[in-house]
Amino acid sequence: MNLAALQNEFAKALHYQSSGEACNIISDAFTADERMQIYRNNFIVGLSEILQITYPTVQALLGEECFLQLARQHVLDNPLNQGDVSEYGEHFDQTLLHFDAVMQAAPYCAEVARFEWTLDISQQRHANVESLSLRPLAQLSALYPEQHAHICFHLSPAALPFSSQYALFSLHHAVQKNEIEGLDINLAEQGVIVTTNTGLAKGLALTNPEFLLIQQLYKSIPLADIEPSLLSSLNTIIELGVIAGFSLTSPIDNSTEQNH
Repeated sequence: MNLAALQNEFAKALHYQSSGEACNIISDAFTADERMQIYRNNFIVGLSEILQITYPTVQALLGEECFLQLARQHVLDNPLNQGDVSEYGEHFDQTLLHFDAVMQAAPYCAEVARFEWTLDISQQRHANVESLSLRPLAQLSALYPEQHAHICFHLSPAALPFSSQYALFSLHHAVQKNEIEGLDINLAEQGVIVTTNTGLAKGLALTNPEFLLIQQLYKSIPLADIEPSLLSSLNTIIELGVIAGFSLTSPIDNSTEQNH
């Protein structure tokens, strides 16, 4: 068996899809599969710890014992396809949906998982952000009136719109402040998730017009194509610090500015 085939067989064995014997593990005092089980246990425990770090609120809601059982199932159903575990944990919300008893006890837990995964994605994007060729907001004052309609604001790559039928922004804030009492989880909320310069991911709840505007900016739609009534929320969005800069989508460019 060549190395690639052996590695593939070992990966399958970690997920109970192959045996220790198939991985050329030698049996002596312990069988080949008993030895393989040691690797399996360490593998599952290691990735379960990653899930605990990524989904602390879900664990707090369900309890550690229940969470670890769900984490084990997620690890077995979602193979690790690379050596880097920093991005592991996607689709945990889908794993939760498969457990009827869990969803009946805490019907909002899958949405909480989706919220926490978005927090994680925001942090990943913040850590891996590349320099964007955008104009800084400070240059807005230098534009001429005929250019305003062609402004295209760009959100920071770490700024992600999020909406839910549950009050997840309030829940996340309440958990951080340890002030959960009185929270009505069944109130729909929407907003933006962003990672600050300190590396902290947080959720900012928005009104419906503010959220609709954030969605338009997320798609890099120029101001001319955005519903005018939504633009009244633009200053609020700018003050949140989630806009990375702007570009102009019109032929009006630097040469036009120089002609003025």
